[in-house]
Amino acid sequence: MRVVRAPETQRCFACGDRADVAVARGYRLAYACWEHAEELLEQGGMLVGRDLEDRPARQ
Repeated sequence: MRVVRAPETQRCFACGDRADVAVARGYRLAYACWEHAEELLEQGGMLVGRDLEDRPARQ
């Protein structure tokens, strides 16, 4: 069983800022801000935890 911590308590894997989402890809779990989450999602990742209030509006 995988433990997913609240994203807001973790740091983004890329920039070190507060994470907004947890992204799982296979057996790996990464925390990311919305800016860097797209990179993980394009590689086949899946959102497993998130805070939608901080998500910027799509353009």
